[in-house]
Amino acid sequence: MSSILRNSLSAIKLPDSSRVWLFGAQRILTEIEEISIHRRLLDFIAGWQAHGKDLTADFCIIHRCVLVVVVDESKEAPSGCSIDKVFQLLQSQKEKFDLDFFQRTLVWAMHKGELCIFNKQEIQAGLDCGEMNGDMQVFNMLSDRLGELKSGGMMLPLKESWIAPKLEFTHER
Repeated sequence: MSSILRNSLSAIKLPDSSRVWLFGAQRILTEIEEISIHRRLLDFIAGWQAHGKDLTADFCIIHRCVLVVVVDESKEAPSGCSIDKVFQLLQSQKEKFDLDFFQRTLVWAMHKGELCIFNKQEIQAGLDCGEMNGDMQVFNMLSDRLGELKSGGMMLPLKESWIAPKLEFTHER
């Protein structure tokens, strides 16, 4: 079943100028959760509107925990109310699966070849003991354009991420 899931940015065929929102779950989704959320998002995107006008949108779920929602604003811009509907949909997943897509203090990173989800204290401990460094690749959850993500902006070094100023890189060479 997972072969039909949208799990790559390459599946999104919208212009590079399209607006993106990234949401990271506090844990890796199970296959059942991923399929359920995928189906809900397919239905949602198919009927997503702003002021009665259809939005040209798409999504993908990367590494079973990072959701990318994309809207082509050149066709129709989303309104505040329409954007709120995405947040409401994701909030409903908290109630259904105990998934939280709104923990903005977490960092999604590739560590030792695997996707890991860390909080600040875990990263600092990894930096302090030398197990992690500023070059560790983390998801850039602040990106807002599809082209940036597709051109390599999805990942960036920890030392260039939003959390870097809150960390001490004492073992950097």
